[in-house]
Amino acid sequence: MKRIISLLLLTFLFACNNAENEPQFTNLTPNEKSAKIIAADNQFGFELFRKVNASLDEPKNTMISPMSVSLALAMVYNGTDGNTKAQMEQMLHKAGMTSEDINQSYKDLVAALISHDPKVELSISNAIFYRNSFPVKDAFKTTNKNYYNAEVSGLDFAKTAETLNKVNGWVNTKTKGKIDKIIEEVKGGDIMYLLNAIYFNGEWKYRFDTKETADRSFTKEDNTVVQVPTMKIEEPFNYFNHSDFQLLEMPYGSGKYSMLIFLPASGKNTGDMISMMSSENVNEWISKLSEQKKEVFLPKFEFKFDNSLKDELAALGMTDAFDDAKANLSGISDAAQLVISEVMHKTYIKVDERGTEAAAVTGITVELTSMPVDNSFRVDHPFVFAIREKDTQAILFIGKVMDPKQE
Repeated sequence: MKRIISLLLLTFLFACNNAENEPQFTNLTPNEKSAKIIAADNQFGFELFRKVNASLDEPKNTMISPMSVSLALAMVYNGTDGNTKAQMEQMLHKAGMTSEDINQSYKDLVAALISHDPKVELSISNAIFYRNSFPVKDAFKTTNKNYYNAEVSGLDFAKTAETLNKVNGWVNTKTKGKIDKIIEEVKGGDIMYLLNAIYFNGEWKYRFDTKETADRSFTKEDNTVVQVPTMKIEEPFNYFNHSDFQLLEMPYGSGKYSMLIFLPASGKNTGDMISMMSSENVNEWISKLSEQKKEVFLPKFEFKFDNSLKDELAALGMTDAFDDAKANLSGISDAAQLVISEVMHKTYIKVDERGTEAAAVTGITVELTSMPVDNSFRVDHPFVFAIREKDTQAILFIGKVMDPKQE
């Protein structure tokens, strides 16, 4: 009897010890400024996704990371001024916020997110690589180091292979090999690459049983039917039924992160769904979620997506930053006129029985402006002249003209 009691006591103590050692998630309560940043980024993300979706020539799997794009643009924002800065504030829904508020809010938000749920792996990384022969303002470098924990490094861009290896190697490492590169070449006018990388790896709170996975029908928007590996599970999930769609929330880890699945109703399509999505609408729909036991069938999927965001960002109002004659990036350097030549965005996602692995990289290229070529030769100020013999190159006369009307 004593032996049984001792074993029970040991079991109890072991269970208590395990509970004490269990990693604890945190509850986040954003302050007013952080909440404003989150709402702004969400709204910008929906607007950007709508533009990206509309730009596609054919139906294809698509994914962007609003946070990755916003963080990369925030670093560039610290180098803008004048109308260029104002346009970015309007596009990003941050008008009325100070640079200090924006930077500090992002610093606090990122720190909270990456330590939020120990059962979910999340890393957010930033970097700035610039031509080491080009003078970049210390204030610009310091701000992005302090608030965005950016790795700032000067490279010899003349050594193009080494530069490519450094920049793309950083991308490959920060996304654990899911995205291997962001730039294809180092162009002669390139002076800076600003990068953000996000990596997410979360296990489902309720894991699918691989034995339940089977090929099941999936009807595409053109009404053709294909057979795809589809997972199956029955658990209590948060659910909301709207006349135009169904919404299901599938949690990861401790439940702090989740996937929201918006399933268009009969007669509706993904385009209709995307057109309805705004920060305000999505928040309202989420508030109406209620826990219900659901038998869920979810296809396994894995894909990559990449897209230049220049046209989409310009369509949202950020035009001057891409215009040689109007861009004001004087916060980066006064040594030359600069312009943003590219905003490349790449994403990756894999969803299976275990959970979800996802990655995103945003790469912004800043280059010297190519000022318009003036083919005229205007002798409109004092000049020097010479008369020479061509064969011998002997100078016969040399002089200067200070005033053509002077006799």
